[in-house]
Amino acid sequence: MMGKFSLKFSKEKIGASDHTDGSRFRHDPADKPRKWAVILVVSFAVFLLLGACGVIGGALLVPVIVDVSSTARKQQVIQQLEGIGEALNAYHAVHGRYPASYTRARSGQVGCSWRVLIASHLPGVDASRLPVSSQTWDSPDNLRLGLTVPRVFVSPLVAVPPTTTETHVFAVMHQQSAISHPDSEKETAHTGNVAVGDSQKKILAVYLPNHTAHWAAPVDMTLKRLQDEVANITPESPVVFLFTDGSIVALEKPLAPFLVDDIVTGLSLSR
Repeated sequence: MMGKFSLKFSKEKIGASDHTDGSRFRHDPADKPRKWAVILVVSFAVFLLLGACGVIGGALLVPVIVDVSSTARKQQVIQQLEGIGEALNAYHAVHGRYPASYTRARSGQVGCSWRVLIASHLPGVDASRLPVSSQTWDSPDNLRLGLTVPRVFVSPLVAVPPTTTETHVFAVMHQQSAISHPDSEKETAHTGNVAVGDSQKKILAVYLPNHTAHWAAPVDMTLKRLQDEVANITPESPVVFLFTDGSIVALEKPLAPFLVDDIVTGLSLSR
């Protein structure tokens, strides 16, 4: 009995062992979809991780790129004002004074802006395409010319200028301005030189990032309007002043009105 029992037990054990070994090598068709599901889940997780790393890395790099680009554009504003200063200096050399803020048309009406008068002294400008200063700036003859603004008067801080005629550069209508009202009774034959210097520093022009006008139109800034503009400036949109001695003042933070008045009158000047 013991032998038979033992034998029977052994057969069952062997049978059990054979069943286990067989299952180890038998292919189960249900395993394939499960494996592909695992592969897809892992791949998707890796894709999400790489995407997150890219987004984080891009977010870290963008401020640096934007900052460098913004700094370059602000430097371009200064360079453009220097070019305007050179043109004003050239005009002064020819006429013995700086231009009036606008011309008088033959009809007695207001003519063209001082920007038109100095445009022929700007490099790369076709004088034959400039407005005729003895006519109103928007006369039919002048409008037929197209009146495209010279690039030196356009803000480099504006990615896509709204038109091809708008300027961000203005004179300041103030008694200390070298560009005076044509009907002003003050002395207009200023002896300052933009490149060399002047014992009496006067304001020539100002760049305003948030204000535009047609470049040929006789539109400039009052001191009150300038104070309002300075009250709203940011580091990304500076207000920049040009003076007769060639000095340039760039403001990147709002100032109180009396401080703006000090800058315009020459009481508070620094590079």
